[in-house]
Amino acid sequence: MPSKKHYALTNLAERDLQEAKLWSISRWGREHTQQYFNDLHKAAENVATHYHLLNSREDLTGETGLSIHPVREYYLVYFPISEQYIIIVAVIRQSRDIPKILSKAAFMIRREVIEIKNCIKRGSLSLPE
Repeated sequence: MPSKKHYALTNLAERDLQEAKLWSISRWGREHTQQYFNDLHKAAENVATHYHLLNSREDLTGETGLSIHPVREYYLVYFPISEQYIIIVAVIRQSRDIPKILSKAAFMIRREVIEIKNCIKRGSLSLPE
């Protein structure tokens, strides 16, 4: 039986990953892209279970309550919601203007985090034990 993931993705993060995947496939091919995205998944799992030990990078996230972690050329932007569970709200290339992007998406990010928290309360999304 597969283990539960220690993270959820917002719609914004899913779109970010889809765009990154399409770009990666066109540039490097499917095999390299698959390995790259396996690395992103492993990093997300690591962040979820050890985020309390990581630098939150408030220099990039400001007072949003979000944290950020570099993975290869990207940042995973996340919001911790339990001891070993995070919501990944965006996946952004490190070369971009992170504070500006987060500021522009702030309303949508807040709305999606609330929606995921409500799914957890209703039991339609369960946290790993």
